[in-house]
Amino acid sequence: MAKRNSSNPPNNYVLPSNNQELQAFSRKFKIDMMEHVAEAIDYAVSRDLPLVEVFQFKNSDFVITVFEKDYLSNLDNIYDYYMQQEAYEYCPRIVRLRETLKEKSSKTDEKQTHRNQ
Repeated sequence: MAKRNSSNPPNNYVLPSNNQELQAFSRKFKIDMMEHVAEAIDYAVSRDLPLVEVFQFKNSDFVITVFEKDYLSNLDNIYDYYMQQEAYEYCPRIVRLRETLKEKSSKTDEKQTHRNQ
């Protein structure tokens, strides 16, 4: 997947709406799909967005979104998959994003603690 400028939102990623086609597509393009999710989360984190749209279905109004509270767990799952597949070249970006999210979370926790004192 080409490196993208994070100042632009990720392009829409359209998935087949037929279940069998979706399963075959997912098997064939799993890493590309995971990279798209990471890209969308990166975009959302850099803009403090509460959610991000990651996929839409062909010939449908349905979309898949990821909420801020789920950014880290999605990145953890992606990282685990990359490690299992020995796709180590994709890991640094995921590690960086996870660290960014953890830093933001700890800063938010500190602010809330100070407000409550």
